Amino acid sequence: MLRRALGFLPVAALSALLLTPICGALHRCGCRAPWAGGKDYCNAKAPNGPHCPWCEHATLGAVAAAVVFGGQLLVFGMVSSRASLLAAAAAALVALPVLSVAGGALAWLPTDYPHFLAENARSRLGLPAGPIPCHGGPPHAH
Repeated sequence: MLRRALGFLPVAALSALLLTPICGALHRCGCRAPWAGGKDYCNAKAPNGPHCPWCEHATLGAVAAAVVFGGQLLVFGMVSSRASLLAAAAAALVALPVLSVAGGALAWLPTDYPHFLAENARSRLGLPAGPIPCHGGPPHAH
């Protein structure tokens, strides 16, 4: 059990490192890789306009992260019961993009944030704004 947990640790570390630029790619919010400024460029720091749902609402960011890490852990566990830890780690990392889109969508849908994968995705898809606001207010220091 400890060996499997240690085998998942590099997957979790790499995925955690990639979550901020994934946020930027999904929400078109300005989040970048930690070595390129991280959340310093996120629109949640802007005084007006739409604010990234992950950065504006920590709970939504946590839900998305739970989907990503929980899904990766599930994939890792299923594969490691039949294959090597290396194969399980690779499978969990391959699942990262799909799980990120799923977690991102789950956190985006209940908000009024306009962008997801594409600019103005909400209006392009004809989706109404959700009840969780992501507009206006003072910049957030995340």
